[in-house]
Amino acid sequence: MRSTSSPSRSPTKNNNKEERPRFFDAKAKSLCWAKADVLIGRHPERWRKDAAGNIVCKRFCNCQGCLCFEYDHIIPFSKGGESTVENCQILQTRVNRYKSDNDKLEKSELEGFSCDIKFTDAWCFELIVLLVAAVSPMGIFMLELGTSGILQRLTMFTYSMS
Repeated sequence: MRSTSSPSRSPTKNNNKEERPRFFDAKAKSLCWAKADVLIGRHPERWRKDAAGNIVCKRFCNCQGCLCFEYDHIIPFSKGGESTVENCQILQTRVNRYKSDNDKLEKSELEGFSCDIKFTDAWCFELIVLLVAAVSPMGIFMLELGTSGILQRLTMFTYSMS
């Protein structure tokens, strides 16, 4: 018996009619990331700017936070948009949730819903150092910084190395 708790990630046939895939495949995601604006002075495979000008990190896909992003349908899937690279953009998670199924928002409206923290080149370098330093044999530490750069929360996730 097939579970209906999550949508299908591949095309299926329904009454001899092929349904549109809801999610972007790995190739579309890779090309979507490649077409996003490069962050000058930072590794292009790790850092990009989303469609609203926010700095995002490739390691933080589908999470919540100021560096997190999601792959977004420019023309919403619910309005006929296809899951193709031409209809794909990266958006900071918070901005993507605000955009929802709206395809008529201006860049300035998206910028207005971006995280309050604006990361400069210096911040990105410091964050890389923090992220690298945050992995230890005891677990992975998640650091949350306030707008002034002061550590607001430190969370540790433990894991087994067996």
